[in-house]
Amino acid sequence: MVSPVQSLLFSLEFGSFIAIAALSFSVIYRVVGMINFAHGEWLTIGGYLGVLIAGQVGSILAIPIVIITSGLVGYGLARTFYRPLRRSGAGPIMLMLGSIAVGYVLRGAFRIVFSSEPRTVILPTQVYRFDAFGGFFVNSTQLLVIGMAVLVIASVHLMFKRTDVGIAMRATGSDEDLAEVCGVDTSSIRRNTWLAMSGVAGLAGFLIAASTNVFPLMGMEYLLLLIAAAILGGIGSAYGAIAGAYIIGGAVTLTTSYLPSTFTTLGTGVAFLILIVVLLIRPSGIADVEVAT
Repeated sequence: MVSPVQSLLFSLEFGSFIAIAALSFSVIYRVVGMINFAHGEWLTIGGYLGVLIAGQVGSILAIPIVIITSGLVGYGLARTFYRPLRRSGAGPIMLMLGSIAVGYVLRGAFRIVFSSEPRTVILPTQVYRFDAFGGFFVNSTQLLVIGMAVLVIASVHLMFKRTDVGIAMRATGSDEDLAEVCGVDTSSIRRNTWLAMSGVAGLAGFLIAASTNVFPLMGMEYLLLLIAAAILGGIGSAYGAIAGAYIIGGAVTLTTSYLPSTFTTLGTGVAFLILIVVLLIRPSGIADVEVAT
């Protein structure tokens, strides 16, 4: 039997993956006004970049390089595929369908370039064991994942509250036309949003690849969970997405830890059951607020 403290650590680790990914998804949705169904592939890009870069420069230097490179690649993909659709007058439905197509193309490209074999970001790992509270362990990778989630959440909060770019992003997400009237360069804001949040998504993928592995369909595996977290928290709310991610992370982990082995594959199903129940009670999600509040 897994101790409660051990289950909590696993929940925090898994929830941190989802929180970082769901945060970036929600901010893009709120500011750009697009549901990016290829967002899972943004995670996969970060995972594969981590595999390629960490072996060359080491784990510490790999993180900022992955974030910057993922941001540039994500923005490049958005500019190549989504910007022409938007300029042609395509509405949200066409953009969403376009993102589904982009996801399929990227998954095929991952198979061709990297094959279907899972790969892992190799990080130096130390394990710390404790006898208290029924016995539990924590390793340095888990601490890295949880610590990076705290850093990302704090950084995004400060950006929205204390910087001109963050305030402009909030204004654009609330009312783009009014923001333009007030002198906000909304085109630049959309570009900055894609750059920053693609980098954040790439970081999530890097951490997943370091803790487990990365493979061509990884993005699809995590996509439904991060979308569920965003909806559970209140679509468009960054803080709500974070709360939703840790709720889903806890549901999946606790199901896996305490139910008989026959039912351990139902963890994702339990997460979606929680989503349905919450939406029945509160259709707007946990946090019916703006992206930066």
